[in-house]
Amino acid sequence: MAQDTIKCYDGPSDVVQALAEDFIDFTNDEISRTETCIVGITGGTVINGLLELLNSPEYIERLNWERIFFLWTDERFLPQTHEDNYFNRVKPHLLCKAKGAAHFLPINTDSKTVHEAAEEYEKEVRNVLKACKKSGLDLALLDLGEDGHTAGLFAGSHALRVADQDVVAVEDGKVWERISMTFSFLAKSDAVWFTVTGESKRTALTKVLYQREDYEDLTWDKRIGRTLPGAVLSQEAVTWYVDKAAYNDVH
Repeated sequence: MAQDTIKCYDGPSDVVQALAEDFIDFTNDEISRTETCIVGITGGTVINGLLELLNSPEYIERLNWERIFFLWTDERFLPQTHEDNYFNRVKPHLLCKAKGAAHFLPINTDSKTVHEAAEEYEKEVRNVLKACKKSGLDLALLDLGEDGHTAGLFAGSHALRVADQDVVAVEDGKVWERISMTFSFLAKSDAVWFTVTGESKRTALTKVLYQREDYEDLTWDKRIGRTLPGAVLSQEAVTWYVDKAAYNDVH
């Protein structure tokens, strides 16, 4: 698979630690080169574990927090106090001395319709890009769902083909309404990293990796409808951080 790098570790904690080291190297290199680093993050235990580790005494001084902008690739349209809201779940890991210096820009889901929340966040994203003089994310940190979805983009959703927006309301996803960055926007990311852990993700990971091989010659927009959402993005640099429970029997 020419475009993908797969990094496999014993378990989730090993994935988090490896991810942290690579994250530090990536963001420091990007800041050295362009003065800022824009990172898209999603929900999930691995991302929460990453932020918790980066905010620990061992790691916190190794990042240039003031130069990193954290944007949410997707969010469930639930109040920020709801237990299933991604930002609510990650907040405990942000309450540290880095919080005042870092730019955490979650999606505002309070007292709005899902469409209003998406429109507002698109303006937020564009303001960050303009301030940093960039056209897309430097790094998109994505997860893979058990059904093969990524960000808030599900198989068969109208949101898959939205090409004139950076952020879209997803009303036909799974369980909740959501706000998600679009594939047309995520396709502009310089680097894409997926995290996949646990046996429950093995079937989806297997399908996605084989589909990425089968359609590697197609651009991302031509893959929509042919592959699961997790196999759509076609950047040259796509890295998978997986554990043995999710990947051991894939190939």
